[in-house]
Amino acid sequence: MDTATRPRKKSATSPKAPAGPDLLAKAHLVDATAPGMEGLALWLASRGLDVTGSIDPVDQDSPAADRLRAAGVEITVGFNAGHVRNDRTAVVWSGVVVAPHPELERAQALGLPMLARAHALAALCGGFGRPLVAVGGSHGTATAAAVLAAALNDGHTGWILNAPAQGGVPGQGGGRRLVVDLCPDTGTHEAAPPGSWSRRPNVPNLYQRPSPSVALITAATMNSPYFEDTIEALDAATNLARSADTVVLPLWDNGAKIVHERLSDRPGPTVVTVGLVESADVWVLKPRWLGESYLLTLRHQGKQHQFIVPIAGDHHALAACAAITTALVAGESAETIAERLAGFKGVERSLTEAGTQARITVLDSRARHPQEVADDVTAARMLTEGNVIVVLEPDGIARTSAHAVELGKALAAADRAVLLPVVTPLTVLNAPDPLDAVINAARSPLGASKAHRVRLSPCEPSAEQQVADLAKPGDLVLVIGTGDAARLGPRLLARLAQTDSPTADSP
Repeated sequence: MDTATRPRKKSATSPKAPAGPDLLAKAHLVDATAPGMEGLALWLASRGLDVTGSIDPVDQDSPAADRLRAAGVEITVGFNAGHVRNDRTAVVWSGVVVAPHPELERAQALGLPMLARAHALAALCGGFGRPLVAVGGSHGTATAAAVLAAALNDGHTGWILNAPAQGGVPGQGGGRRLVVDLCPDTGTHEAAPPGSWSRRPNVPNLYQRPSPSVALITAATMNSPYFEDTIEALDAATNLARSADTVVLPLWDNGAKIVHERLSDRPGPTVVTVGLVESADVWVLKPRWLGESYLLTLRHQGKQHQFIVPIAGDHHALAACAAITTALVAGESAETIAERLAGFKGVERSLTEAGTQARITVLDSRARHPQEVADDVTAARMLTEGNVIVVLEPDGIARTSAHAVELGKALAAADRAVLLPVVTPLTVLNAPDPLDAVINAARSPLGASKAHRVRLSPCEPSAEQQVADLAKPGDLVLVIGTGDAARLGPRLLARLAQTDSPTADSP
């Protein structure tokens, strides 16, 4: 059966704009709707390049798939060797594949370059030839990158994001400059497929670090399996900072402060600090919550500027402050930034409302790192006077095993926690289930009766049924995760709609 979705006719590429490196001129992207991969595919297509991609059948009717089709990306549903044509210049994969993969094996048989997304971004940035604004860090880049793209959106600036703004797209072409989110934490990474790196292409610019005109480092700490310890994260952040002309460092992050100290040992980039202290180069006065948005006040070069940004949570407000600082450093005026952010609607699945039924509000979160989870749970508390019920789907066996205790403790601000099975592409688990350790850690602050576990069995209640039975009018349900959790919100709202009076009886 032909599973190809025929693309719309592409518009001609402007002869004045570079089309991109030859390596990615006819790229095939494996799992093109995955976070980070979608933005890359959209940027390539918007530059007039020939892009094909395969997607998981579960995503064939998703908004991400629709955006790819609209951009002219030729989409195939499912993963099959025949999807990789011999006219492709490279095959890009997200790095989350854990077993022999038919499309990667086909690429290897054809002798095609096989690139992880990070190396594809390095090649792309190296061949762009225009000002590059990079957002990097061990975690917490999505909000900063999306706000920064909006603040710099002059109609000639492109971006490649891991998460789009609400109602926006994660990838957009532009010839004047490029905003790129370099954080590797975009998918459920377990292990590389056997033999995936046996045919590394010999391309001069492939392994060069991006050389941004401005780089923003959001955080630098352990984030397994990408950064197995804090030293590894600090080294990566320092390397990115040294490759930039100017680096923006938020002083509220301990890792960023250490990077600042490291940079002082020799000549290097211009360092601009942003923080909640008057001694910072850009002084952030405490962000003020207005009920649906934040009033952000920044003091820069002796002048005070105010911005209103519709996001929730102090941590997201501070990320927006770091992004605004980066836009100021990139040469934009405060007035222009404020005008552009007036049309910003927040970041997709970053404490965004999925809906309300029976006076129970459901919020979505894409948090993965324990600190992101803790920050989102704390932020949810300020959004309701009722109970906060957190539904957490831990991300990956490798990550959950390394961060189990921190993930459990990250739920401390909740009234109840419902734990979904760990999302993983692994079909055979040859290790203890780390969810046990997460639940045990969560029961310490919450109490044994307040931490619940969802088991996938026909004899067990579904996640939406368990949550609906726990919630009562006035409560807030925060759904955190990127696997089944990303689709749980609509199912939960449908379940809540079936009853006029949800109960809150404990098991």
